[in-house]
Amino acid sequence: MNIEKKIGCIIVLYNPNISMLFEILKEVSDQVSTVYIVDNSTTDNKLDFSSYENVVFKKLGNNIGIASAQNMGLNFFKDYDFILFLDQDSIPSKNLVAKLLKNYQFLLNKKINVGAVGPRPFNRAENTKYEGSIKKGKKIYHNITEVGELISSSSLIAVENFNQVGLLEDGLFIDAVDHEWCWRASAIGNYRFFIIEDVLLSHQLGECDKKFLGININIPTPIRTYYQFRNYIKLLNRKYVPLYWKLSNGIKYFIKYFYYPLCINDGKKYLKYMNKGIYDGVKNKNGHI
Repeated sequence: MNIEKKIGCIIVLYNPNISMLFEILKEVSDQVSTVYIVDNSTTDNKLDFSSYENVVFKKLGNNIGIASAQNMGLNFFKDYDFILFLDQDSIPSKNLVAKLLKNYQFLLNKKINVGAVGPRPFNRAENTKYEGSIKKGKKIYHNITEVGELISSSSLIAVENFNQVGLLEDGLFIDAVDHEWCWRASAIGNYRFFIIEDVLLSHQLGECDKKFLGININIPTPIRTYYQFRNYIKLLNRKYVPLYWKLSNGIKYFIKYFYYPLCINDGKKYLKYMNKGIYDGVKNKNGHI
């Protein structure tokens, strides 16, 4: 555990792979002061963390969304120095926290207003790195790339940043929660975000990928598709949301709107949820579907 800084780790669960969860805990529990786990699952996973002295577990019994669950952790850790977010399928590397913290401090010493640092995600199924297809970021040092936003998983953020920017947006429920906070932080406090290239994160970003005209098409569940379409519409009119994201996702969702119903199983169900997402986005609906 890092003894100089109080670091809290937040993990949100939803019907997790139990063996993977304990593999994550095995790796991260010694790297942070406290692990705060929120279980959004609607079923009882019968989890027992009694062998971990530094794990706090909150079983909710219903799904309040990732933003609200993470905000519970942020409120718990309000007197800590740093927050590390982890997903239930994100396996942290050894010394992850120490490496992120070292690079965070390096950037601060360069008088950079750091919003967050995170590792380079890679697809463990294909053993390939995830990089933005439109905006890949700008390498500012040999192992540090500046980007417009980070995924929350394995990102390290100073607690004081949340004090200035605010918590995560509960109304988004799940999709674009991490990106929205990054864009808001950039607008409010001129915060900047960085990927540490020599720190890797074993991760799986989507439930399934398919090839279409040589392009990888992510296939989420129908209900996840609802949140993607709804939150895209909700974020379109916000000035601090970058134009490249609005345009690139607009094209992506236009393709998906026709691809899903025509080319995958349960196409009619996908169409139903996409239409509902668009309608609720226009109505600025928040929270659960």
